[in-house]
Amino acid sequence: MEVPIEAKRKVFAAIAAQMGNIPKVARLATSLAKSFKPTASDPLERAKNLAYLLYVHEQPDLCLQACQLLNDIAFQNNYNLWTWVELTLALEWKLRIDAGQPMQAQACATTILETFQIGSETERLQKSAALKRRLTGSLLCDTQIAEAQRNGDKTAEKNWRMLQLGALLFIEALGGSSTLPVSELELQFAFNLAKLRST
Repeated sequence: MEVPIEAKRKVFAAIAAQMGNIPKVARLATSLAKSFKPTASDPLERAKNLAYLLYVHEQPDLCLQACQLLNDIAFQNNYNLWTWVELTLALEWKLRIDAGQPMQAQACATTILETFQIGSETERLQKSAALKRRLTGSLLCDTQIAEAQRNGDKTAEKNWRMLQLGALLFIEALGGSSTLPVSELELQFAFNLAKLRST
């Protein structure tokens, strides 16, 4: 059952109050406390960004709260909205694994996978093909990260690495692939996370 918007906005406000020592994160949480709604892509994307920032800044409890503000939203076959929920489900999967909660982690992965079984046979075949591409790294940001590094653009590099975290977690939560086994995904995730935490 989805939590009412006003209750979610109060959680964003509480997160903002606890992150005053990191102004960028506090400002993002404050803006979501005022304007969050689950029916538009932009606030969902910003809420996903908040969750990942909290993870990078080593705030797992607040990160989990932020993830859960999206992860009760039902799939409506609208990927403009679902993309951001899906990435917070992958992040919650990681938090649950880290906390030694495999059943809750599996529930997150199952929710992601179930969306690929919805629709007509043609739609399911299309989704299956898209999923196979994703599991072999089609949405990884290696090229963009390398280009940002060549250009000396640290902001772009950081933004691409944040997206990379989500792409890696999505693949790992679903068990990896022959191209990207879990051991390789864990190494890549740790590398990108270390880069983000060092900046």
